[in-house]
Amino acid sequence: MLKGLQRGAGERGLAWQLWERWISEIIADFWAVARLGIGATLGLVGVVSLPRAFVFRATLDDPHPHPQWRQLAGVWESFYPPTGLHENTLRTLGLLETTMPAFISILVGHRPRALRGRSLAEVMDTEERQPARLEALYRQWLAAPAQMYRAPSAMCFAVIGQARAEGQMTPEAESEIIAKLLTHWALQSTLDVSAMCATVPAARKVAA
Repeated sequence: MLKGLQRGAGERGLAWQLWERWISEIIADFWAVARLGIGATLGLVGVVSLPRAFVFRATLDDPHPHPQWRQLAGVWESFYPPTGLHENTLRTLGLLETTMPAFISILVGHRPRALRGRSLAEVMDTEERQPARLEALYRQWLAAPAQMYRAPSAMCFAVIGQARAEGQMTPEAESEIIAKLLTHWALQSTLDVSAMCATVPAARKVAA
């Protein structure tokens, strides 16, 4: 579809060509944001905080897009205001912003055969990752920490990221909680593997 949109698009054909080139990274980031919430974007900002020359370099052989999320747009633009840029760079950014709503609509509504008729947005279960839901879970976990250890790992990171974004958790508390979770998951994985291995000899004896 993205290839088809490049044909006959005139000047906007460049934007659709860039969207096609970046689609693999965009899909990965779409999954991360949908499953981990704002924590994924906070992490992304930390990873791609680079000199302006790298941030505003848009080439057809580079799959990494500029991170976009409304809640962090102001922070990102304060790091890299689009001033003093080359005319061609400004034109490319303008084309990308113009085509972005249509591209997002195509992305979230895409129904690949592997999903059996469901769209990407439908399989992400984003309702469970809405800020209000994550904040409610954080309050529940404060009152009953054991619930956190029974939650899926992606949900844990989503709740922690939301709490950090809202200023409800310090960096020190975040590091401590993540360390505890990683230790818990590692121990649980070891116990699960040990239990599975213990059943193998018994199964062989029954078969014999």
